[in-house]
Amino acid sequence: MEKRSGAKLSDATVSDWVLSGAPAHEFEHLWAYVEALNESAYGNRPPEAAEADRKVWRALWSRARETTASDGSARRQAPNSREHAAAEQSQGQTVLETRELPGWPVRDVRDPFALEVQRAIEALGDDETSPLPVLPVYVEREHDALLRASVFDARQGRSTLVTLIGGSSTGKTRACWEAVQLLPDDWRLWHPIEPNHTDAALAGLQQVGPRTLLWLNEIHHYLLTCDPALGERVAALLRELLRTPGRGPILAFATTHLDDWARLTATSAAPHDTHPQARALLTGAGVSARIPDQFVCEPEALALAAQTDPRIAEAAFADDGQLTQYLAGVPALLKRVERASPMARYLITAAVHLRRLGHGLALPAGALEATAYTLAPDHTWNEHAPPGWLETALKYLSAPCRGVPGPLTLIRARPGTPEPDQPLYRLSDYLFELGRYELRHKCPPTTFWKAALAHAHTDGDRQALAQSAYEQGRVRVSASVSDGTDLLRLHDRASAYVLGQEADKARAENALAKIGDERASGELQRNAFMRYVYRRKEAHCLERLGEPERAAAVWRELADQGDTDAFVQVGRHRLARGQRTEAERWFRQGAEAGEDDAMQALVFLLAEDGLFDEAAEWTERIARPAQSGDIYAYSRLAYRFEWAGNLSQAKIYFRKAIDAGLVDCYQDLIRLHLEEGDIEGARRLYAEAIEAGETTGPMMRAEKHGEHTEADDLAFTARDHGRTMQPLQLLLLHRLRQPNTLALGTALARKAIDAGEAFMVKAVAGELSQAGHHRAVEALQRIFDEVDAVADP
Repeated sequence: MEKRSGAKLSDATVSDWVLSGAPAHEFEHLWAYVEALNESAYGNRPPEAAEADRKVWRALWSRARETTASDGSARRQAPNSREHAAAEQSQGQTVLETRELPGWPVRDVRDPFALEVQRAIEALGDDETSPLPVLPVYVEREHDALLRASVFDARQGRSTLVTLIGGSSTGKTRACWEAVQLLPDDWRLWHPIEPNHTDAALAGLQQVGPRTLLWLNEIHHYLLTCDPALGERVAALLRELLRTPGRGPILAFATTHLDDWARLTATSAAPHDTHPQARALLTGAGVSARIPDQFVCEPEALALAAQTDPRIAEAAFADDGQLTQYLAGVPALLKRVERASPMARYLITAAVHLRRLGHGLALPAGALEATAYTLAPDHTWNEHAPPGWLETALKYLSAPCRGVPGPLTLIRARPGTPEPDQPLYRLSDYLFELGRYELRHKCPPTTFWKAALAHAHTDGDRQALAQSAYEQGRVRVSASVSDGTDLLRLHDRASAYVLGQEADKARAENALAKIGDERASGELQRNAFMRYVYRRKEAHCLERLGEPERAAAVWRELADQGDTDAFVQVGRHRLARGQRTEAERWFRQGAEAGEDDAMQALVFLLAEDGLFDEAAEWTERIARPAQSGDIYAYSRLAYRFEWAGNLSQAKIYFRKAIDAGLVDCYQDLIRLHLEEGDIEGARRLYAEAIEAGETTGPMMRAEKHGEHTEADDLAFTARDHGRTMQPLQLLLLHRLRQPNTLALGTALARKAIDAGEAFMVKAVAGELSQAGHHRAVEALQRIFDEVDAVADP
């Protein structure tokens, strides 16, 4: 094996590692092995992702060598007493403490603004003769008790994560700063941000020592990544750090917005569950608190603070009780935007679009100028964009508002880092949160996408924007960027819907050609590990190309070698050919080896045979642990019970699914109660479902009564809050299946595509095609052509 690192790796070396547990004496050999695994799993990835991986593995390898050196050969023996285990933990802790650890001593952290605590407005009439503290007097609220308790637990040796969830400028970061003041001086604080949030975390988490506070302000920057595997790796490392006794105590403070929390913690059926590690981290490894927009506290405490600090006295009269937003300068910020020139406002709109479509925090001036131009109508450009307009607008938008940052903030280069080739700006968090909600169903024109891709700050920003373009049906715009494969040769196809299918086919054909080249070179014959990797990839490609017999032959070969996933693939092939007994045998082998997909396939067969007790046992194994299991297993078994006529057990498993977080099942449970005549029980469940955000029932009632706009709003409500896509998909199918609502269906499809749900609409098209609704499929193909139309030069 020889990878980009240049290291050559023999079969014998890999066998020693995997089968005998031998250590990797050379890092480059280990990295060659990791590169091969990454290439098999993710294909070609951005260079920065590979470099971040390399840093993580270098850290792991270095730590393992240090630990081995300190413990000697005794580490190879299993501990035979509690004293031995305690000594081992102590030795590991000593190794961590003798190295340079990430972060700084808490006693040296004195600047709250370096940790992104927001500045407060200047007091009206302040003549600076009696300067006020940089931060207003702090007034405690309910969530402060949770932060204090977490600090107490950490001082007692217990690791924990606390996440504060709320809108921008609600005081989340300030509350964490106040809790930091309760930590002893021997603690450290680490805020990973350089070169970016994700890479910094990946590179440093393995070096974090005991008694460290992880400052994860806006944790979504670490977990919601263009390549989901990177964010999942950060989440997994954090989970491991928090649960490993020898590395604690660790305290982590995190903040995030409501929409980002919903995205990270929403449950989805495999393989669409993109954030299982993040969900397990946020909901299973820590505690959280919701911070309301309104400032709720003890009136006496607020009155006392107002007597001491004139800023508090002024903010106490803020509209809707939004005291912290007033202190953060939100009214002044909104007034600044309201009074801006038309082109300055288009700069803000362009900045919101860039950020919500995947661009990072640092927005180049060139990107803002180019994208704002594409949004402005001709008359606005001609009347309000004289020479020098950009400099004037940026100066106006970046000026402070009553002492707090303006709508755009110029980003200064850190000491020791090179100056950027053009000015970089950061959009106000409040304006971003407000704007991304208002624009959530809007898709900018093709000219915007082209300008954004041409002027993106980094390759990672460009990749993220291209992925968003693809998700919004702009296949042609994204094709040459999305995965490094040039698919422009396919652009003469008549239909963008077909184009997406042809792109997938082209990728599979290219991969098979590459495998053929490797086989012809003799590399696969010389290297057993790479032969295995490429055989799996070959089987998947053959399936995508519609050659199931050839794919099944490859899977059988891999199954004979002990690949548990291959058991599932062979079983599915046998089942498709009507060989049910053989299929069950393969599924059972995979299930007993711990393969979830095999367990689920076995559950289906057992339920068909009426063996529900065994089916239920396997279902519990699939769905647990609660934070990372496949909770859809509960609903799938519930449907099987219903089809068998056992409604009591069906209700039990629909309730299990709901309790695990699958709110889609409320409508099924309500339906069963109505079928049994339990009207009162159905009403209670209906109220409970609406409270949980399940909108299917109200949506379909509105649709039935011709209130189509109301139905649209309800369909998107669940989707916009990260709860479920099912209502939107159900409404789309309902309209497209009926000739009299076809126009409404295509309009809804266009809205869904513009909101970033092109994949869901394509899935609906596939379902309609199988059911013979060819007119509806043709209508959807025209919609894809329309949204993907190449703009005139």
